[in-house]
Amino acid sequence: MQSRHPQDPSPEQLAALPVHMRRWYHVADFVNRYLKFLSAAWIHTTMRFVLWCTAGNRMKVHGAEHVADLDKKSRVLMVANHRSFFDFYVVAFANVRHTRLAQRAFFPVRAKFFYEGFVGTFINWWMTILAMFPPIVRDSSGRAWNRYALRRLQDELTIPGTWVGIHPEGRRNKEAGPYSFLKPHAGTGRIALSVGDIRVVPLYVVGISNNIVQEGVFNWRRPEERRIDVFFGPPVDLSELRSGIDANSEPSQEESLAAAELCMDAIYDLAEQHRSLYNPDHPAVVPPWRAAADASDES
Repeated sequence: MQSRHPQDPSPEQLAALPVHMRRWYHVADFVNRYLKFLSAAWIHTTMRFVLWCTAGNRMKVHGAEHVADLDKKSRVLMVANHRSFFDFYVVAFANVRHTRLAQRAFFPVRAKFFYEGFVGTFINWWMTILAMFPPIVRDSSGRAWNRYALRRLQDELTIPGTWVGIHPEGRRNKEAGPYSFLKPHAGTGRIALSVGDIRVVPLYVVGISNNIVQEGVFNWRRPEERRIDVFFGPPVDLSELRSGIDANSEPSQEESLAAAELCMDAIYDLAEQHRSLYNPDHPAVVPPWRAAADASDES
């Protein structure tokens, strides 16, 4: 597929982004358009070293065969559960170690933290050189902006060697236990359906906290007790949904949500693999919509 330059936001869409965040958006936009090689190099070198220090002795990768054929021209949407701030840093480390995937990566993030205060913008610069992009606005006033953010990710995924890491749940799950999940949001499904020839790879990540200092201590003092598991799954099959969408139209909200649920289905299946390996006495991990359908069939 021919690559194309990402579209700019319309004046209406840009106006929906809070004023104090626009400056950092423009900086991040410039870096991601013209200096993307910096973040790719940073992930391969500095962040690889940092993650080796904090996760290298603890990380166990399952299902690497599902991504073994990815190469520097692959275009991939990676969908994962969201328990920690560092989920996709761990995934990026796994990609560097177990795939030939290029590190032209994008991680859509909460605008209020990563494009507002000093701490968030510093983390965005230091850990990824602004690959935490584009920003997502959570309140209803940002809907026009978020439409652009989704469109931008779709545009980026037309460029060979690009992968996008996204959480279908939309926000970090703070509930107790490794097998609880939030409901998926339609945005993930919209991206997956709109760029129809990308690989959609599900992941389940468990075992990492939100304290990077603590993670470094665990990596060297108690690695066996504090294992980090990364499960890669087979590609999510969206062919049936894609076949029903006109090539010249956007997927509907219902179709997008159905695709997001299929992505979450795959994540639940990986969580069930983790449960069967390490917690066999725990009840089976089943998506609520699948359980409801099964109950309906039985009745």
